[in-house]
Order: sequence, then structure tokens, then C-alpha cells
Amino acid sequence: MMMNRKRLGRVMAVVAIILAAFFLLSSVLIGLGMSGGGYNLLELIGGRNQPQQTDQGPTPQDAIDEAKKDLEQNPKDPDAITDLGGLYAQNGQYDEAVKILQDGREKVPNNAEIPALLGAVYAQQAAGVDPKEQQELYAKAGDSFGAAAEKEGQDEDLYLQAGQSYEQAGEPAEAIKYYNGYLDLEPEGQEAEQVKDRIAALLEGGESTASGQP
Repeated sequence: MMMNRKRLGRVMAVVAIILAAFFLLSSVLIGLGMSGGGYNLLELIGGRNQPQQTDQGPTPQDAIDEAKKDLEQNPKDPDAITDLGGLYAQNGQYDEAVKILQDGREKVPNNAEIPALLGAVYAQQAAGVDPKEQQELYAKAGDSFGAAAEKEGQDEDLYLQAGQSYEQAGEPAEAIKYYNGYLDLEPEGQEAEQVKDRIAALLEGGESTASGQP
């Protein structure tokens, strides 16, 4: 079952926000088409029960507690799962975000937005860790983005981000597979020529980008 396209757009905006700072430093970046400036993560992820925060208002933990209650009442609601996972990610609690989103994938296996957000969290975790762990996290990100791409079927950004993640993980065959998936959907797209260049470099055994260095 495909997810709601409008909601996918919000989730992909959140994915771009989470990834932007790291991918902007990477030679793999070929243009996500979004930036984090000016967006509110809670609004983009669809935090339905989140009040506006002021200096004396609710804290991030208050929002998390409210989202926990929502998920307890609706354990198979993908919106509740991504709301809580997104809040944890926004608050830098990546391990908690991963646990919620992994559990969510088991509860709602046909949903695409949950693995899309999980992929973004894995990619963010990859920043600042040692190279071996970084590759492992990028591989998990690629698996998650790839699962989301195949479930949703028609969102080229998911294929693009799966390809980027697998390239960062040092898995060229998987990177090429998903880059080709992007080209199947967007043969004349904005990033098509750059994707073709990345495929050519990988086929030629170009320099690995798994370290994430420019």
C-alpha cells in the first residue's frame, strides 16, 4: 500500500533537514533540492499534538511525552510512530528514534515513511563516528531508504538517497542499483547528469567516498 503523497513530501523534507548538514560536506552530494533553513521539524513531520513552544512554554520533553501517549493509544498508527521518532531525532536522541522507528517497521511493514525517516536518522548518526562504524550506519541508511523506495515506488528522492548512502557505505553495486532507479523515474531530471557521472565513476572503480570527506 502506497503512503499518502502529501505526507511523503513532509517526511522527505524532514529527511533533507536531517541530512543536509552532513551531505553538504560530502563529495557524494548531488543535490537534494531542499535545505533546512526556516523549516520547523515538528510541522514537517506532522506533529499533530505539539503546542507552539515559547520561552516559558512546553519543553521538547513535554512534546515527546505527549507523542508517547499518542503512540501508546495508537501503536500501529504510522503518523504516531513518525511523530515520536521525529521528535526524538530533533532532540538528538537518535538511539531512541531508531528504536521507535524499527519497532514501527515491524508493526506497519508496508509503510514507506517510517523507513525513510529511519534512513535519515542512521545517516545522521554516521557523522562523527569512526570510519568502520560510519560505513555500517550508512549501509543501514541505504537499506532503509531502499526499502522505502521500493515500497513507495514513485519517489525519485528515495532512490537518490539510497544510492548516496550506499556509496558512502562503500557498496558500489547497491549504489548503482538505486542511482539507476532514480534515472528510471527521472531520466531527464535535475540531477540526472550528475547521477550518471556518479554511476560512471563507480563503474570505473573511482575513489571511494565512504569516509564522507570532500
